[in-house]
Amino acid sequence: MTDVRLPDADRASRPIYRVGAVAYKAQVVTIWEAFRRWFHDRDLPLEYVLFSTYDEQVDALASGWIDVAWNTNLAYVATLDRTGGRSHAIAMRDTDRDWTSHMLVRTGDPAAHDGLAGLRGRRVGFGDADSPQAWILPAHALRAQGFDPLTDLLGERLDRDLGKHGDTGGAEFAQVERLLAADLDAAVVSEPTWQAMREAGLAERLAVAWTSPPFHHCNFTVLDASTADHARFVALLQSMDEGDPQLRDAMRLEYVHRWVDPDPTGYADLIAAVSTRGPAVGA
Repeated sequence: MTDVRLPDADRASRPIYRVGAVAYKAQVVTIWEAFRRWFHDRDLPLEYVLFSTYDEQVDALASGWIDVAWNTNLAYVATLDRTGGRSHAIAMRDTDRDWTSHMLVRTGDPAAHDGLAGLRGRRVGFGDADSPQAWILPAHALRAQGFDPLTDLLGERLDRDLGKHGDTGGAEFAQVERLLAADLDAAVVSEPTWQAMREAGLAERLAVAWTSPPFHHCNFTVLDASTADHARFVALLQSMDEGDPQLRDAMRLEYVHRWVDPDPTGYADLIAAVSTRGPAVGA
């Protein structure tokens, strides 16, 4: 592995590198405490700054208060809009690529075979208004297929954790509980949420009636990707090893096996959805 440590003279003069992250769950502190120590051990004086919402984090990045933002896909698109397209993604998790969202029904429901046709006029639960995976992108894809989620389907959104862009998963799990109680006919969840439900033994009670086109999720976003500090941050990120005892638990909690180069093409549908719906993207 390449030695990425700096000479002593350069180390002493290095400014703090500030990373923004949204505290959507308590585990965010656990993750970034471990990452912070790991980066400091490699002579990058990284400090994390926690925000309550992604709107606050976008403001902080745009103003230069933080150097890099650990953004959802919607926060990334918002930053692109805020900067006139002059911001950049510099890294993402291997697990951020090619997410999908699923419309789940109870096992035995004809819609498990008939898909959207079997759900026309029925109650479908979606997540928060600012959740790309549980509302914005599924709604965009449904409209592209000729199904308005609020008229052709009886869409019922659940705004439970606004500002977190669906990161908590709270609305998705709550809607699935309503589905299992027969208070809904279907519920929309992301593939990671569906994976967690399968691991919890719910696969026998639920079936997939529809799946969205793939899309990318989070990335690290910066204003100017050409600086040496960003290059060093990315080099260290990509050298992380999930087998490292110092990183193992934090990387598991962050749902990452390795950090990879960004792929801007995976955000095209979300950019289109935001452009189409404008400020009322959640409508």
